[in-house]
Amino acid sequence: MKEKRKKKIAFMGIKGLPSKGGAERVVEAIVGSLEDDLDISVYCSKAYSKDHQDDNINLIKLPNLKGKHLSSFSLFVMSAFHALLFRRYDLVHVHNTDAGFIVPLLRLRYKIVGTCHGFPYKREKWGLLARSFLRCSEALFFKLCNAVTCVSSSLSDELNGKHSKKIYYIPNGVETVQCEKDYTLVEKFALTGQEYICFAAGRVDPTKGCHTLLKAFESVSRDIKLVVIGDFSHKKGYSQELFQMADERVIFIPFVESKERLFGIIENSKIFVLPSTVEAMSMLLLEAAGLGVPSICSDIPENVSVLKEYGVYFSTGNAEDLTRKIKSCLDNYENAVQLSGRAKEWIGEEYRWQDISKKYEIIYDSLLQLGRS
Repeated sequence: MKEKRKKKIAFMGIKGLPSKGGAERVVEAIVGSLEDDLDISVYCSKAYSKDHQDDNINLIKLPNLKGKHLSSFSLFVMSAFHALLFRRYDLVHVHNTDAGFIVPLLRLRYKIVGTCHGFPYKREKWGLLARSFLRCSEALFFKLCNAVTCVSSSLSDELNGKHSKKIYYIPNGVETVQCEKDYTLVEKFALTGQEYICFAAGRVDPTKGCHTLLKAFESVSRDIKLVVIGDFSHKKGYSQELFQMADERVIFIPFVESKERLFGIIENSKIFVLPSTVEAMSMLLLEAAGLGVPSICSDIPENVSVLKEYGVYFSTGNAEDLTRKIKSCLDNYENAVQLSGRAKEWIGEEYRWQDISKKYEIIYDSLLQLGRS
């Protein structure tokens, strides 16, 4: 019997793999769940993914320009032209609305699924001209993608109120990862089991709210450390401000690429804190809660919709309120652990990649069926 041909699907709109968080981690999880059923290609920046190989998916590494404004723009343009001129896919899945400007090109040949991970123009790093471009790109994204999904329930509700096209809510998920204790970290900083609070991000910028946590931590008069993990090269001026704010109890650790090691550090923390001001659906919040770690996060709708009544929230940007929530968690730690246990159960039931990836596959199949009809 002739073997059934796998559907060829390309992913673009991200920097590349392996992930450092955000949309890259979502793509990594989706392709990991569907790689047995699909013939998958992922478009990557050659500089970002130069040393990464994956035997199960095709990583298409393309050159791109440097600079805040041209890096992603040039990569997305190169990806679109490569897909049009040198490949023949059944479908293209575009992540992030800032890649919406390439959708008109891709629609010349392909059906497009678009996934919204939030609104890039809300991030402080962009000036007026760049924000105007991002808004135009978003408009093209929602108008021209054949199907649109959103990772946040609150954002999808907002978007369905603005657009005539149906926006499908498909959340991010968690996967079972074997945590690995980092003995180098433990020995270097004299950390044991649960003697530190943890903050982690892929790229550390002001929207991640680390400055709010450092300010709040100043007033936590406890013999406890704060571990801050992330890529500090992304916004060097801001990173220098964080280094200057920190006291001797704060430990800065460069981004940990191994998920096993990163989750090991988070799992052994006393509390995980996510003080971000802008999110779509935070993978790290899901993952920390999925590990059963007591978690405190800002009360933006995108965070509240993830953990619902199983989370502990502070007023976004309010360091004093965050201090109160940290102290309360430490003073009533048994209750915090019980709540985190219920959160872990909730995450395990509601956010399994095995189930979530099937929702994407249903959308792929429906578009391909339309293409054949």
